Amino acid sequence: MAEESLVVHAPATSANLGPGFDVMAAALDLSNSVVITRRPGALTVRVEGEGAGVVPEDETNLVCTAMRQGLDSLDGLAIECRNRIPLGRGLGSSAATVCAGLVAANALGGLRWAPSDILRRAAEIEGHADNAGACLEGGLVVVSDDGGAPHARRVTVDAQLGFVAVIPAHEVLTSQARKALPDTVALGDVAFNIGAAAGMVLTLTQGRLDELAPFLVDRVHEPYREANVPGIAALRAMADGERIFGATVSGSGPSSLVWCRVDAMKAVEAEVADVLAAEGVAARARASRLGATGVRARWSSADHARLERSIG
Repeated sequence: MAEESLVVHAPATSANLGPGFDVMAAALDLSNSVVITRRPGALTVRVEGEGAGVVPEDETNLVCTAMRQGLDSLDGLAIECRNRIPLGRGLGSSAATVCAGLVAANALGGLRWAPSDILRRAAEIEGHADNAGACLEGGLVVVSDDGGAPHARRVTVDAQLGFVAVIPAHEVLTSQARKALPDTVALGDVAFNIGAAAGMVLTLTQGRLDELAPFLVDRVHEPYREANVPGIAALRAMADGERIFGATVSGSGPSSLVWCRVDAMKAVEAEVADVLAAEGVAARARASRLGATGVRARWSSADHARLERSIG
């Protein structure tokens, strides 16, 4: 019998999206892959790409932690983590790892977890459901707490929306970034954010991108995190309301997203690189479309009934 492997792709994500603190996130067209092959012997783990030489290559790897949510033993599995999402940059690398592990366990164990079960488990491991929701669903999502269980609802977004991800050379741990936030927030700032988040959803779903700029502003978390997001003020100043709409902190930073039109992405990417160079910021700019699909899993063996699915 031909050897078969389960291949799982999980996209990068950007959480918060300005005023949508802890409840909004978007998938990007950058992903990690996990390849799992059944072989005799003990568990083996190999990491390639981002995090190679740093991320554990044993049972403490986060993929294995997630897989153990549904599998009693990982013996007999060879796991290859092919990482493209930078670690510690606010682009959902841990969420992608956790979601990939859970989807892999669901497939390998024939567990029949519903998408809601996977999201709940991912949130329990991660602590927050925003990145996990976007990773599983794809696109742009709004996450809510439905009676103690997280639920991610996908928002239909204008096809002309694009991004340029700005990825600094340094890392910032989410736990450290959380410490920068105040214990209390003014009621007026909360009301401002609710209005901005609602306005963002309306402009995106109604195709009014030229009205998007004022709805990317946040008063709850970004003012306290900007010190760790290099070049963010200069990136925001690039907004012209036609091609470039604004910039938001990606997750807890240090990465950021420049929001722009898809047909201008490559030109904006070059302009962003020039702005970063002028600011003396060590970061790379990457044109990024909205990730169309969430986590996908398939069997690689031609003689196996192929599994190709989006979790959503």
